[in-house]
Amino acid sequence: MPNGFATLHRIARQLSVRTLSRGAILAALLTANSPAIAEDDLMNAASSRYDEPASQSSPLLADSAIVDAYAELPIGEDVDLASHEIYAPYAWNWRDTLSLFVGYEGSKQPQDFGVNAHFGGRSHLNFGMPVLEEAGLGLQMGTAINATANAVQVNDRLIDNSSRTQSFTTVGLFQRTDAGLVWGLGYDFLYQEYYDNFTLGQYRGRLGWQVSPANEFGVQAAIRDNNDAGQYGAVTVLLRPITQGSVYARHTWKNQAAIGCWVGVAEGHSEANVLGDYPPQDECLVFGSDLYVPLGDYVALFGESNFMTPVDTGAVDAYLGVEIHPWGGARLARHNPFAPVLPVANNTSMTVDLLRR
Repeated sequence: MPNGFATLHRIARQLSVRTLSRGAILAALLTANSPAIAEDDLMNAASSRYDEPASQSSPLLADSAIVDAYAELPIGEDVDLASHEIYAPYAWNWRDTLSLFVGYEGSKQPQDFGVNAHFGGRSHLNFGMPVLEEAGLGLQMGTAINATANAVQVNDRLIDNSSRTQSFTTVGLFQRTDAGLVWGLGYDFLYQEYYDNFTLGQYRGRLGWQVSPANEFGVQAAIRDNNDAGQYGAVTVLLRPITQGSVYARHTWKNQAAIGCWVGVAEGHSEANVLGDYPPQDECLVFGSDLYVPLGDYVALFGESNFMTPVDTGAVDAYLGVEIHPWGGARLARHNPFAPVLPVANNTSMTVDLLRR
């Protein structure tokens, strides 16, 4: 009997080895002989799957299959996906354009009366959806909460204030075209509880053009709308967003990491200080950057920074954290035709001035 079991084991092992080796040898030969062609074939095969669901009887099943094909699109080393060329074909699914963010937040602006700065946490949710799907016109909605502590003790000692809570909301329209035009126009609303409660608002927009598969250039601006007055102890102050505009450039690498930089001009701001005011500052330089680095299919590193000169009375704002895509797709999230063009408003996009009343 032992010899019988040994014979059966040897026969089964030989059959398994032969079956596996035939598949492995075939795959190895195809890949080794033409690796670049193999990658292109993968791309073409995945792309051709977009047309297959059209013959199915159920439109719902067809849409699901298209979404699955988009999500599974392979990325080869020699395949450049950093452009609007991969926007279509695509069937929108709300899971693909919803993202969450959790990270660190730091800020210093003219509204801090020259004696304070902030550090703490930020969380936000951003969502995009089609309005006119065939035209690529979309609607974006986002909301954020910043909870920070004072990084300086002056407010705590003078007016018994040690923290700040901010609630940002952004609503807008956007469009990406097959020709490479990218634009977004929205309204930013801010409610904050600080040394007093304030409600502020501004218009914000971006107009860009993808001049190559991996490079985008354009202009962006923020225009103040709603001001609000309050009290800093016994002093009446007026807070107002600062109008600013800049030109920007953004580059995306083949691993889908992207970095953007901008430089521009901001309108003048006051140099108010608890200890005494200097004359107002004229138009000044503003510059900053953002980054998006996928760390996998569900998480990406995301952050922004914005600086307004002079640094002693201007603005120093930045945040950094992880952007979460609960249903996957972080690597290609920025290529989605209905992903929000504008990030949710923050201190990096809304600089606030302070005037004595």
